[in-house]
Amino acid sequence: MRTVALDIQQYFNSIAGQRPWRARLGVGSFLTFDFGRKVREDRHFRGEWHLWVYQANWSLLHGDRKLADSNSERHIMDVAIRRLEDSELTGAKFDPQAGITDFVFDQFRLVVSPADYLEVPGDRDEYWLFFMPDNLVLTVGPAGVDVGPADG
Repeated sequence: MRTVALDIQQYFNSIAGQRPWRARLGVGSFLTFDFGRKVREDRHFRGEWHLWVYQANWSLLHGDRKLADSNSERHIMDVAIRRLEDSELTGAKFDPQAGITDFVFDQFRLVVSPADYLEVPGDRDEYWLFFMPDNLVLTVGPAGVDVGPADG
């Protein structure tokens, strides 16, 4: 059973002040961030805490200056996102009215907003997922915010 989560910051408190040991651009404009100890999953390593920005638009800002967004050239996105490996995660806030999440990494802000390429966003779509220890996952999408078992 999934429960509604109102304040997402509480789920990030365990890694507040940590730098991701891996911040990567994935397929298309997907982003992944790994925190905590390395966990072997299949033949790959991921962080004990793993943030996956999935079906969303995003912009990376340094102060007020935009460095890259989900529509930038791939090389620009890759270089910009890797800069977060040198920055501590200091906050996470979700605005349910706008569907926008702000992830703060020191002087950087990763602003994640609803995807404009989904014709009709559904309850099963997710803007981002945050995998945590004990097989829990926090998800944010058109249906709102919830937390539950990662496998169901």
